Amino acid sequence: MTKQKRNYDLRKLLKPYSDKWVALSPDYKKVVAKGNNLKDTASKVKSKDVVFLKVFPSKSFYMPINCEV
Repeated sequence: MTKQKRNYDLRKLLKPYSDKWVALSPDYKKVVAKGNNLKDTASKVKSKDVVFLKVFPSKSFYMPINCEV
């Protein structure tokens, strides 16, 4: 049986990090590092067990589109 991944509501946690890169703890409960770009953020992380994420500006949104050619 496959274990389903949990959906996390990160809006409150990520609100102060608009338009930044963040490194999240493996349980997605806290931000362990932040920076203006991925390289800067990765250099601040001491553990390899993190999740990197680009936080979009609060006035924008992201909608992936599946385009078939």
